Amino acid sequence: MTEFQGGIPEISMEGFQVVSGDLFSNYGHTKAPTCSLWPTSIGFGQVAINTLNGCERIRIEINPSTKCLLAIPVTDKDKDFVRWTSGGKEPKARKIDCKYFTAELYKKWGLNPSMNYRASGVLVSFNQQVMLMFDFNKAESWYPKDKKAVNPVV
Repeated sequence: MTEFQGGIPEISMEGFQVVSGDLFSNYGHTKAPTCSLWPTSIGFGQVAINTLNGCERIRIEINPSTKCLLAIPVTDKDKDFVRWTSGGKEPKARKIDCKYFTAELYKKWGLNPSMNYRASGVLVSFNQQVMLMFDFNKAESWYPKDKKAVNPVV
């Protein structure tokens, strides 16, 4: 090791590898659509809403065996629509209270009811209908702020 200006040691970069920014959870949330589950509510990130062109209503479908959730854009004529945006000129993300739904989902998917979960989404289509799919097999998990954080679920 030699010294650089001001007494800072100079090192060899041999053997070092760049760590992809995709491996850090905060990086992905700014660019990927996300869906978050809390024990009593569900929420979708602003990128998810923008990805579906700011539509006001979605229908949520789940697959109990694959732990996947779909957000499908619909109109108010769909009897199962959920308004996933807050009011106003610009559609904004909001947390949706649904304790019976999330309680059942946590139970079906074997999720820890003391934790929160967030999954990234991808655009998919079926019969030319574009929708977002969130895979909760790859979700990150964390305890609420008053409890200790945990590593992502892989």
